[in-house]
Amino acid sequence: MNQIKVKPNHLDLNFNTVAAIADRMVWTGRPPTLCAICEELHVQSTDEVDQYFELWKTRYCCNGVEKTHIADLSSELKHLLAETFEKRVIALRAKLKAESAEIRVDRDRLAKINEHKDAKIEALMLALGDAEVKIADQARRISRLKNEVAVGRDALAKAEKRI
Repeated sequence: MNQIKVKPNHLDLNFNTVAAIADRMVWTGRPPTLCAICEELHVQSTDEVDQYFELWKTRYCCNGVEKTHIADLSSELKHLLAETFEKRVIALRAKLKAESAEIRVDRDRLAKINEHKDAKIEALMLALGDAEVKIADQARRISRLKNEVAVGRDALAKAEKRI
């Protein structure tokens, strides 16, 4: 008779496992509870999970932090916050102006370089046009000289025949 061996569903429980599940629940908008974590881990014994979950809550849970609205602050604190905010805005504005000035300088420098290169290209285009005219003149001259040489050879050949 063949017996089927069933492996126990043993999971190595540790703080990192429980914390990862609790964090994922927080990120997905589900409140992490002991029962939900045990269900996620497929565990029935909650003692060990409860220890890790309580440790997670004391270290990482932010439910105990009281949120404060600016309207709830005293006027002195509001004034300090406003000053700090204004200083940061002024510092950022100055930084942006400096970066903008650097960018403008670079832009102007690149524009001058482009103008210079454009002038060089124009000069090279004119030189190329002149060279093409000279090449055409030289080609005509070579053709004319070839014709003169051919005529001279013909005359020489006729003269040699007469002699």
